Amino acid sequence: MGPHGAHYTMSTSGRRTISAGLTGTGLYAYQTTNPRVAARKAAMKASKEPQDVDQLDSPAPTPSRFASKAEKSFYAFLIDIFDVDHTYTPHQIVEKAKALQEQYDVLSHGLNLIAFLYILNDDDYQDKLIEMGTNLWSIRETIFSDPLVVTYFAGIHPNTGICQGITSSAIFNKQQFGFIWVEVLQAHEKYAEALEVLHAMEPTQLVAVSMADVELSMKDYEAVLATTSDITNDDDATLILLVFRGIAFREQSLYVASLECMKEALAVRGRSKEALHRAHFERSITYEKMGNLAQAKKDLQLILVDDSSNEEVLVRLKTLENDQGSQQTRS
Repeated sequence: MGPHGAHYTMSTSGRRTISAGLTGTGLYAYQTTNPRVAARKAAMKASKEPQDVDQLDSPAPTPSRFASKAEKSFYAFLIDIFDVDHTYTPHQIVEKAKALQEQYDVLSHGLNLIAFLYILNDDDYQDKLIEMGTNLWSIRETIFSDPLVVTYFAGIHPNTGICQGITSSAIFNKQQFGFIWVEVLQAHEKYAEALEVLHAMEPTQLVAVSMADVELSMKDYEAVLATTSDITNDDDATLILLVFRGIAFREQSLYVASLECMKEALAVRGRSKEALHRAHFERSITYEKMGNLAQAKKDLQLILVDDSSNEEVLVRLKTLENDQGSQQTRS
């Protein structure tokens, strides 16, 4: 948890972010990282300004004059935990949720979902996280048809990183919970379970991106090629799908096909810098595998034009320069 309020980050390679804010209240949160995967964060930076997808700018709902005590208590709970002037640990949030649930059982669905978000990054809850997430997903239809969840979660927008450069910022509904749950499963290397969740979700472009990302983690390159077939560079999401396709070709030593995918991904300059950087970085790896260290360096240098302090790129560039120097010495 961040030092002020609630902000959730879930990562398998330092590139995924889950955050939350209560729309229309001015309540927001600060970033933190998952200590379980902090050592791998250098692999890919988290998006600092995630792409908005299906962002809903409606004001946060408030209880009516005739609302029940349970509903008013739930609203007060949300305002309390999202208030940046209050600093609560995940344990304190869980205990608050438990106490309120004991008082009003009708609030169990909403409270369990909120508690789930708050324990994402706490080591003490990682074993419980999988058990809790599995249960919540199994009864998702019931949970997300709960009137209080429907009403009050319309004001909560978890920014869920699908992969570097691609973020879903929809309201906290069944589909959005699916993306969060997939990220948790990936972080725990439960890839088959993550794919099962994705197949059960509404098929969208973002689901395809997440699916290809999981398939790459599984090194199932033929599946990646099937998921990314017939893709054209229409937006950031399709750009990333082309990059994933290029990676799948590269890992099967099909370097010319890999470069063609990366070329198409980089053909439109109007895409987000983060997505373009991912394409340059992956093309650099392809060039390196082909033995073309000069071109590999150029792609990294293009990233540094926008992000001169990118430590991962700087380290990789230094390694390539040393390798190129050794190659020239041998020649």
